[in-house]
Amino acid sequence: MNNINLLIIHLLLFTPTSVFSGWTDLEGKSCKDTPDRKSIGKNGTWLILPDNEKDVFSRWDTPSDIFHVKSTNSIERGKILSVLVFFIGCGADKDNKCNLVVKYRIIRPDGKIYADIPYQEAWVGKPAPINNTIGLSMGYIQIIIDPGDPLGKYTVHATVYDNNLKSTYALETNFVALESKSINNKLPQPKR
Repeated sequence: MNNINLLIIHLLLFTPTSVFSGWTDLEGKSCKDTPDRKSIGKNGTWLILPDNEKDVFSRWDTPSDIFHVKSTNSIERGKILSVLVFFIGCGADKDNKCNLVVKYRIIRPDGKIYADIPYQEAWVGKPAPINNTIGLSMGYIQIIIDPGDPLGKYTVHATVYDNNLKSTYALETNFVALESKSINNKLPQPKR
């Protein structure tokens, strides 16, 4: 399990003339791009598989300097795994509105396509986040590994496209599908 701290910077901490470079750590230093986290200039995107989606959403609207997300790299068969994209900044249009879209593609352990989901809204027609605050994509997916699906390593690709800047963020992460640990993972059978 990974622990991820997303830095949310309050409006009062920085002036509008401050220059940012995408994702920064707790000391304000720029983070290097990784397969799941990319920056282009002062904008950036981050693909995260949260350990507890309900916890993330319940805390999302509470202002704080740090937003802590526990991520996971595995899921048991039959459980729900959410795939979220966080972002910093966007190419704002003349009305200061974003036009970010996201599509997802998931590859099974055997190399076959598990899901190929077309572009959907990430943040469209909404105000651009100001002063390096973090946004959460409107479009996200949930994965459930069903009984017929193979176990093993799945690869999740998210492509975030900024229509205003004509820029693309290609993100990737992985998770391992495991057999359920529950003792009774079969449907109850009627008694004769």
